[in-house]
Amino acid sequence: MAWQRARNPEQKEQRRTEILDATARLFEAQGLEGVSLNGIAAEAGISKANIYRYFASREEIFLHLLLDYYHQWVVTLERALAPLAGSGDVETVAQAMTAAYTAHPRFASLVAVTASVLEKNVTADAVVWFKTQMLAVAIRVANATHAALPALDMEHTQRFIMYAHLLMAAMWPAAHPPPAVQEALERPELDYACVDFERDAVGAVTTLLRGLLSE
Repeated sequence: MAWQRARNPEQKEQRRTEILDATARLFEAQGLEGVSLNGIAAEAGISKANIYRYFASREEIFLHLLLDYYHQWVVTLERALAPLAGSGDVETVAQAMTAAYTAHPRFASLVAVTASVLEKNVTADAVVWFKTQMLAVAIRVANATHAALPALDMEHTQRFIMYAHLLMAAMWPAAHPPPAVQEALERPELDYACVDFERDAVGAVTTLLRGLLSE
């Protein structure tokens, strides 16, 4: 790299991309708890102070990363729902949404901690930006879902997307517990507490859709 400090817009955008790419690599290797600003700076090859020129906190970086993952997740879902246009096949739509989550585990794990972790230590302006951007992408989810389930009007479709994400946010960590919890859940007396994500998410989303369709 011929320059050390980003000065023009192209260099600044490149530096932001480098920070996000470094964060994504660390997140994949170490999980959210293992990623620090010091680690991101070292991975990106810049100083920690330099990160603050682009992001106010570690959590703000992860909000940007989550938005990138959401775009990727939506592409997967759109492709899965496209053949279902006009079908009204509730269960297959539920299966497609669940499969999209399974195909994008980093997205799923960040959705699960958005409210409890990522939206802390950030400014109100950052939250407004993040939610506005997420809403713009969610419109694509609504359009694809409504095309597959035309009997579900757009108002109910929008409610479905919000409810479904909240369901997935709760079910994903329950189905992917830390090692000690996983070991405990292998005991027969705790079988009732085990969550199979594919099975249980499909069931929950199917039930949700049928309920909204009946209103």
